[in-house]
Amino acid sequence: MENTKDSNQKNSNKLASLRGYLHKLNGIWFKLLLSILIPVIFMAAFGVVSYEKSSHAIIANYEKSTMDTLNAISDYLKLGLESVAGKSLEFMNSNSVTAYYNRGKAGLSTSTEEVKLLQPLGEDIIIAQGANTFIQDIHVFGKTGIGVSTESAPSEDIYTRYLQSEEGKAITEAQERYQWVGEHKFIDEMFQVKSEEYALSMIRKMAYDNGFIIMDVSKAEIVNMLSQFNYGKGSVIGFVTADGRETLTNAKEDSVFTKLPYFQKSVAGDTLSGYSYETYLGKDYLYLYKKIGDTGAVICALIPEGTIIRQAKEIKSLNIVFVTLAGIFAIGIGTTIAGGIAAAIKKLMKNMSLAAQGDLTITFDTKRKDEFRLLTTSLSDMVGGMRNLVGQAVEVGGKVSGSAEMLSSTSESILGDTKGISATIDEIEKGVVQQASDTEHGLNQMMNLSNKINQVYDSTYKIEQIATDAKTVIDKGIVTVDELNNKSRATTEITNIVISEIEALKEQTHTIGSFVKIINEIAAQTNLLSLNASIEAARAGEAGRGFAVVAEEIRKLADGVLNAAKEIQSIVTKIQDKTKTTVDAAKQAENIVESQAESLSKTVNSYKDINQYVGNLVGNLNNISVGVKEIEAAKEDTLEVIRSISAVAQQTAASSEEVSATANNQIGSVEHLSQSAEELAENAKKLEKAIQLFRID
Repeated sequence: MENTKDSNQKNSNKLASLRGYLHKLNGIWFKLLLSILIPVIFMAAFGVVSYEKSSHAIIANYEKSTMDTLNAISDYLKLGLESVAGKSLEFMNSNSVTAYYNRGKAGLSTSTEEVKLLQPLGEDIIIAQGANTFIQDIHVFGKTGIGVSTESAPSEDIYTRYLQSEEGKAITEAQERYQWVGEHKFIDEMFQVKSEEYALSMIRKMAYDNGFIIMDVSKAEIVNMLSQFNYGKGSVIGFVTADGRETLTNAKEDSVFTKLPYFQKSVAGDTLSGYSYETYLGKDYLYLYKKIGDTGAVICALIPEGTIIRQAKEIKSLNIVFVTLAGIFAIGIGTTIAGGIAAAIKKLMKNMSLAAQGDLTITFDTKRKDEFRLLTTSLSDMVGGMRNLVGQAVEVGGKVSGSAEMLSSTSESILGDTKGISATIDEIEKGVVQQASDTEHGLNQMMNLSNKINQVYDSTYKIEQIATDAKTVIDKGIVTVDELNNKSRATTEITNIVISEIEALKEQTHTIGSFVKIINEIAAQTNLLSLNASIEAARAGEAGRGFAVVAEEIRKLADGVLNAAKEIQSIVTKIQDKTKTTVDAAKQAENIVESQAESLSKTVNSYKDINQYVGNLVGNLNNISVGVKEIEAAKEDTLEVIRSISAVAQQTAASSEEVSATANNQIGSVEHLSQSAEELAENAKKLEKAIQLFRID
């Protein structure tokens, strides 16, 4: 039994708690807070969408720009390697090489002729090395004569030994006139060359297959070119030859790309360039590659995906910070405003509850300066009016109670006297019957007239009170409409300020348009400079090819700036159109508010007319009250005349019967008057008891 009671108590507590929670949800505090949080939620959704779109755009732009950079590196290296190949061909056909290695006989190192031919050959090698920064070393040896190098002189039988080596066999068996190789260990050993100093080499057969020209490409030049493009921490960029030798930057290992399956796939494919997202050392990387002409070499890069989306992550972090701050400020401001409103309403409800219980001594006050100040003032005026009304009712009730007691005592006295008179005139009853009947009829008519006069007087008083109350309400309505008219004027002023700000914004967009015009002029001038540079590069021929590539990139950049300026101009034009539309809408709102103010002014005038009419009505009602009082006085005079007639009837013996009947009727009337006096006294006590519930002091 006790368990059942406890369970019912718990259920009751839960139900009460749920009702309290639902009451809070329906409260103004929760609704105001929710209305503030909804824009914050939309802001968060906008942040998520903007992050997604910006991250995709940033990644796409990064991929394109990185691929363009890789293409530029590839084009530069291709140009450099082609210059090495061209220099080797030019050197092979030079007079010094032809004269020395095509002499048709075996030369001796001590012969005067060989020395004369060998000297210009050595000079040409040094000149060729110094003229091209891509050339690290040049090695030349043939079937006839000795080998020549920018490093050290080889043994005299180097040609024979090279043909017998694996490297030499591979070169001689190949159908191509020249090959690009990543490393030549035999040549390094013969000429005492360090493999770390070159990235790759071009080995060219001489015209009559009677010798070889080997040009080593400078590794420092390759590394210097690759180092100029930093793709961020953790990125790796490399130059990989056809035989798998790698020249890397930002890498701790000597070999990175050749052991990656996606690198092998890209080399084996027909596509010259491309990119994809791959896994390297357990992390996601952007892999890019570009093949360099017919050298078999490939430029590769691995860029951490985190580096690419760093900017997008920064946008995400900023969105989170701003949305969080907006939420905190919204909750704080909403809580403060809602708490203030709730406290003001709670205080008003408490005082109104006391007033409803009869305590009319309370006052409504608040520290707020908004609509709650007007509400508390109106409530205070209402309670003050009720207090005055109850005070008047107390005063009137006391007077009515005293009058009722006096009337009851007087009616008892009159009843005794009337019974004595009735006993006295019973002896002459028969003589005055007819006169008493007529007198009774006249008295009844006057009593009915008296009651009707009293009813008219009461109705007139009530109408006068209603008219007075209506006049008070009209006065309050005039004040309220006047306040609304003032707020309409304030709204008009704010609308004018908004129009001014929007027009100022329109002027700023014109300033942006002038900036866009300047950008267009700069882009056009840049495009013209690019065209001039391209013309100069074309005049320079082979030597200006690299400069032509740069000029082309400048032209593309200028075109991109021009297109971007056009987009900005289009956006500025749209902003100006939207600004004009907004100004028109604001001006329409201003006209509407002015029309509203005119309507409110007419309403105030109508209230004043109604107030004047009600005042006239009150004046007429006062006149009616004066007339009713005069009728009351005439009624008293008429009753006095009837009493005189009754006295004459008493003196007349023939009218004694009528006097007796009148006396009997007077007894009944006095008894009724006594009963009415008792009821009036009882009602007066009830009224006094009911009024005691109200506190007015």
